[in-house]
Amino acid sequence: MASKFRLRRIFKPLVKRVAHLLSRVGLSPNLATISMLSFSIISFILLVFLSNLLLFSIFVFATGFFDGVDGAIAREQERVTKFGGFFDSLMDRVSEFVIFLALLIYSWNSILWGIFEMKIIILISFFSSVMISYLRARAEVFFKGDFDFGLMARSERLFYLVVTMLIANFIGYVNEFLFVFMLLVLATAFFRYFKIKILIKEYENKM
Repeated sequence: MASKFRLRRIFKPLVKRVAHLLSRVGLSPNLATISMLSFSIISFILLVFLSNLLLFSIFVFATGFFDGVDGAIAREQERVTKFGGFFDSLMDRVSEFVIFLALLIYSWNSILWGIFEMKIIILISFFSSVMISYLRARAEVFFKGDFDFGLMARSERLFYLVVTMLIANFIGYVNEFLFVFMLLVLATAFFRYFKIKILIKEYENKM
């Protein structure tokens, strides 16, 4: 069973309302997906070229929010297609890469506590995030069901960055927040791996 602790459950009513309004003005699901990617690109520009953590956080939130809106629009318009799902998933990965690239460039010369190079922390975080999504996708190829295990799924990853970078804009500790982020996504990737491994073993034993 997938994790019950998902932010999409909290934001679902608002996402549906916004999707309904955008659907009425004719916004297509794929255009909503492109809007989501555009918000991530804007967040990149704001952080890399302006070093503005506040606006970066706002547009990362918009990226995560529209990640749910495009699917809701597709359901509202009864335009759920396999290509739409594929396109949405692809753009999710691209948008996440853009956000991590912004953090990587922003933190390139930073060293945490005089020991840890931030570029390594960001790269580990990105790799772990990719693995979290990949593990779910591969498991769902072989088994029916939702394998969304663990704390730091995509919505939670983006929301963590939104909240912590907003706080860091006022009190600092960007590197510390990103270090904790790395630990959380790394732990989630390992947890998801071992959870799926156990399920596979149980399935094979029943064969």
